[in-house]
Amino acid sequence: MFKAARLFLLFLFLFCFSFPAFSSDDVYVAVSPGIAPCVEDIYSLFAGAGGGPIVFVKEATGPLAQKMDAGAPFDLLVAAAPEWPAWLAERGKLAGLQKCADGHLVLWAENKESCSEEKLPDLRIAAPDPETTSHGILAAGYLTSAGLWEEGLASKKILISRNALHAVLAVQAGSADAALIPESLAIGTKGAYIRLAVPPISTVAGLNTAGASETAGAFFRFLLSPEAAGVWKKWGFEPAGAPK
Repeated sequence: MFKAARLFLLFLFLFCFSFPAFSSDDVYVAVSPGIAPCVEDIYSLFAGAGGGPIVFVKEATGPLAQKMDAGAPFDLLVAAAPEWPAWLAERGKLAGLQKCADGHLVLWAENKESCSEEKLPDLRIAAPDPETTSHGILAAGYLTSAGLWEEGLASKKILISRNALHAVLAVQAGSADAALIPESLAIGTKGAYIRLAVPPISTVAGLNTAGASETAGAFFRFLLSPEAAGVWKKWGFEPAGAPK
């Protein structure tokens, strides 16, 4: 019984401290880090048009969804792929799912010499975690089709990173030569990149069913507006436009 009590207290401690210190006065938007630069750029337009303040929480989509499922007070989730939002919707935690835009996977490197599909077998490649990120799943599929995934993992030439941003940091730190990341992240990062011939991936957003603020709802609609469309394009996306 004492052991069970200790385990319960440990679980309670981990649950309480797995979330940052949230304030009931703030509006929280959870966003996948690979698409965050674009979403924050859209927010600048939103704020300039009179939209209210927002606090962005950036983490891999899987952990964000799991925290939201556990009760994290994210008003709005903007995810780099539809799978996790759909999972939350099935669990009754997310509503009004809408596709915002289609994005692309790219090969990015700090120099043009390493930014080559032909050189991939000789490169150390950083990729987002396919267990928790949509672009990681896409990257794993691409490398598998190229015959590099299993061998790369075995030889440690493929470095699994926490998310797309960490894949970029791995290259910048010298741990990898190139990274497979969202085009939107590559556009905002110094270096060279090429778009890969893989299916596009949809950015999907939805509101917390526990009660989203008016500001979050307004920003959600703004993501689908004609004003936001130009920003989506600027960051390499094909905007979906207003919901039908």
